[in-house]
Amino acid sequence: MSEKILQHKKGQVLEVTLNHPDKLNCMGFDMLRQLDEAVRHAAEDPGVRVVLIRGAGERAFSTGADLAEFRSLSEEEADEWIEFGHSVFNRIEELHKPTVAMISGYAIGGGLELALACDFRVASPSAVLASVELQHGWLPGWGGMTRLRRLIGESRAKEVVMLCEKIPARQALEMGLISRIFESGSGDPGLKTLLDHLTGIDPETFRQAKSVLSDPFRTTAGPDVRFDILAMRAARKKSDP
Repeated sequence: MSEKILQHKKGQVLEVTLNHPDKLNCMGFDMLRQLDEAVRHAAEDPGVRVVLIRGAGERAFSTGADLAEFRSLSEEEADEWIEFGHSVFNRIEELHKPTVAMISGYAIGGGLELALACDFRVASPSAVLASVELQHGWLPGWGGMTRLRRLIGESRAKEVVMLCEKIPARQALEMGLISRIFESGSGDPGLKTLLDHLTGIDPETFRQAKSVLSDPFRTTAGPDVRFDILAMRAARKKSDP
């Protein structure tokens, strides 16, 4: 099996690279399986504090599913493709460590869905984001519609999904699809500053904050107040000399 995913540890950051640049890092079963393995490795390695996901080359983060492979699948295999893609992206979304998608070039279709599963999406000025599935006659199949609605609201999510327009980096920033633009792309010192900040956050504190921020039913009353009390007690114990 060829290496469709490259892993390189830089200090406490695990850099995961989608490695299929000649096909704009489109994702087939092999890449999804190797991506799943990389995320499992990151979850289990206490030396990994942050996961950075990027695409090989500057042309694309990922243009999504490998359509040639997808069209060759039987109905049963296509069902497995959808289910497995969901499980991989859910694993990324639920990882108790910060995840950052560094987008250079195109993040289209399933590539955008992968970026949406990450905690943070940052981009180079050349980045272009799009959800193009409807113009091909199908729907985003790896959770992208739900994540888009949660991230930017129903109205704008409808624009992204139903209009299938290519969204340049500056517009994506204004919409809230990405949080920052780094002028020098993956080599920008701003990216290093972000990663350094994230590696400095206590892992358990990050896990608790992510759990709260991801809970759509979170309130400011009852058991949720008790959670805050217990979290603060734990923090005070860690800070005691």
